[in-house]
Amino acid sequence: MNLNPVNLIKRVLSAVGGGGLVFAILYMGTRFDIQWIAGFLILVVAYPAAIEYLQLMKRLGVPLAAPEFLIWIPILTFGYVIFDGRYGDLVLLLAIAYQVLRYLGSLPHRVGFLQTVAGVFGLLYIPWLLHFLYRIYTSGPADRPGVGAALTIVFLLMAWGYDAGAYLIGSLIGRRQAFPNVSPKKTWAGVVGGFVFTLIGALVGAIISPEWRQFVFWEGFPHIIAVTILVGGAVQLGDIFESKLKRAAGVKDSGTFLPGHGGALDRIDSLLFSLPVFFFYYYYVLQRFM
Repeated sequence: MNLNPVNLIKRVLSAVGGGGLVFAILYMGTRFDIQWIAGFLILVVAYPAAIEYLQLMKRLGVPLAAPEFLIWIPILTFGYVIFDGRYGDLVLLLAIAYQVLRYLGSLPHRVGFLQTVAGVFGLLYIPWLLHFLYRIYTSGPADRPGVGAALTIVFLLMAWGYDAGAYLIGSLIGRRQAFPNVSPKKTWAGVVGGFVFTLIGALVGAIISPEWRQFVFWEGFPHIIAVTILVGGAVQLGDIFESKLKRAAGVKDSGTFLPGHGGALDRIDSLLFSLPVFFFYYYYVLQRFM
């Protein structure tokens, strides 16, 4: 794979602009105690990603009723934001139940079943997985809201680091294809580069988060290696899954959300599976050592 300078410039400018905006919103939410603004940040990417998902399903011959599906994206997103997320799972169950009932009478039954599965999966795949970003962001104690914001930045540095490392190293020295039947441009060199940059992101994150810093050096370093492997693996899995979805639908990109990055779904595919991995590792493993 050769490094395309024009495409690289587009990717860098989009990444810097988009990443800068995300970090600014996270900072403002913490600085002025309006953490619920992260819900709007999630919605900004979740809604166009959901539209792209509907288009992919249509190309796969499983058309979904767009209004009835899309209305649940903001409802489900803010179900996890308002009232400290206490009713989020209830909203999720209602959304799933509606998708089942919506296509219960669809004929032929095979089409109705596939529509139900696609509708339920779409809600889990996009807004439900993305809500873990909000849970990480609001994870700090009430008197220290910056803790969650710093952890969110640590996660983004790791996830985006994998994307950057896989692209740069794979483009420069990648030769052997890693997943030729799904994503021919992915190489083993890129996979290794992705994990290296994920580790670098975790180490850079220690500068930002005092809570994270204690795991970077000395006896806590094995945890950094472990979370690097888990998050990096989840990022790659999310990317490969979305590539499989696009290949099945016969498209190269899910949309044109960001120049050089494709659609919104292309932009967040690395986050979707890695968000819950980071969240659960931090809370159910690292917290035991704090």
